[in-house]
Amino acid sequence: MIIDSLSVKTSVSLRASVLTGDLDFDALVSEWDVLLEQSDQRVFFLRWAWNRLWWRLLRPPDSQLFIITCRDEQDHLVGLAPFYLRQRRTAGIPHLRELLFLGTGIYAQTSEYLDIVARRGYERVVADAIVDCLQRSDDWDRLRLEKIPASSVMLTLVQGALGDGSEIEVCDRSYYVDTTVGWETFISGLSNSARNNALRRTRRLFASHNCRLQRIETGAQLEGAMDALVRLHQARWQSKGEPGTFALPNVEEFLKEAMGISLGEQRLGLTTLDVDGATAAVRLDFLDNRIAHAFQAGFDPAYANEGLGSVMNALCIKTYIEDEQILEYDLMAGSPVYKESWTREYREIVSLTLDRQGVRSKAYRSIEMAKGIGRSFLRATVPEPIRLAGHRLITQRHYK
Repeated sequence: MIIDSLSVKTSVSLRASVLTGDLDFDALVSEWDVLLEQSDQRVFFLRWAWNRLWWRLLRPPDSQLFIITCRDEQDHLVGLAPFYLRQRRTAGIPHLRELLFLGTGIYAQTSEYLDIVARRGYERVVADAIVDCLQRSDDWDRLRLEKIPASSVMLTLVQGALGDGSEIEVCDRSYYVDTTVGWETFISGLSNSARNNALRRTRRLFASHNCRLQRIETGAQLEGAMDALVRLHQARWQSKGEPGTFALPNVEEFLKEAMGISLGEQRLGLTTLDVDGATAAVRLDFLDNRIAHAFQAGFDPAYANEGLGSVMNALCIKTYIEDEQILEYDLMAGSPVYKESWTREYREIVSLTLDRQGVRSKAYRSIEMAKGIGRSFLRATVPEPIRLAGHRLITQRHYK
């Protein structure tokens, strides 16, 4: 279903429309990535195939598409806001209609560097048209846009058009390695302990075992490597008493389909390390715009004492440094513990929030405040082991 808003009267007249149906999403297949290539928001996680797959397999319950498209007078797609609408509930009672980016709002972390997309030169008019469209809609109570790079031009323009009430908050850091430097330069920039660990562990592993590093390049190689990634990732986390990402519903199917699509589009960086004839480590990266995004990994816990994870990280970094087509190895957001041993370079990731005035928004804020008070009370009164056990029980509901 397509809902048109009034054209925005600027130096360029745009027509903003809200797309709410899956067929509307499908109809954008030939235009979406063309626009992305014409924008400064070009990133793997904003591509049509990734978002369409996410919507089919991972969208949360009680959700509906809310993709805003902006077209010029020649009907060319010049702007895109990849949103969806989610009904938030507490104790089963609906109380807030929230707008989010596709790829966010679920337990699994799947997408980063999200943004509103605009053809170069159209950024301001696209921002104005999208905000005008949002302000005319009565279908949402809260705008919550996450995983936005702090450097985003569209973020600044959209917040300006929204006016008072919107808030930007730093929520994460995304670490990256500059792969335009030589390997020796990179290694010399590490701390003594990180440098010695990486080099010593790699030499020791290769001296003690028959090791083979391989990049997956054909469909015949892909299935075995995908299965190994799932098996090793799950084994690693289950050895720590955690369920592992692939225990989440549909995540395995989602990533396997994404890997198949990306291989065909030459955007897959899937690397395996065989030790004594068996795959012991797998690293999944997605490639786009000369950036490799380190998305997922699996390591055999039997080699934990030999630092297999550190060895695989070093080997992949070295591979990308030697690849002239890759300018950056993006370690992505999340826990900085191991990432800071490889690089101190990072980008801030922010969120944009706007709560509309109304009963639903007030009810949501009251519920969140009550939750915060409850968490503070539990931290102050309940022993940590009991709190951790309770947290595990709560998070288990997300898994199969």
